Amino acid sequence: MKEKPKMYQNKIDKIFHNNKLVYMSSDKIKMGDVYKINDIRKKIDDIINDNSFIYRTRVNIVINNEIISRKIIGISNNNLVTIDNEYIPIDSIQDIYK
Repeated sequence: MKEKPKMYQNKIDKIFHNNKLVYMSSDKIKMGDVYKINDIRKKIDDIINDNSFIYRTRVNIVINNEIISRKIIGISNNNLVTIDNEYIPIDSIQDIYK
């Protein structure tokens, strides 16, 4: 049989430096706050998307270790809106429940 041409192969005399400067850092406090804010948003979305939520619902909100009871009607920007037109920042909420 006729000999076929060989495939091109690059010489392996190179020095690779592609993994010398790998560094990863995470601040556990910041990561915890991000997860916590996402959990609060998920709880608020669950309350608003519940079948029993028609226009408003009474919830207990924990802010600065104080429990306040408000009737919420929705979310505007980054705030929770109450029926009395009070805006509560979602970032300041520690916990929310019915």
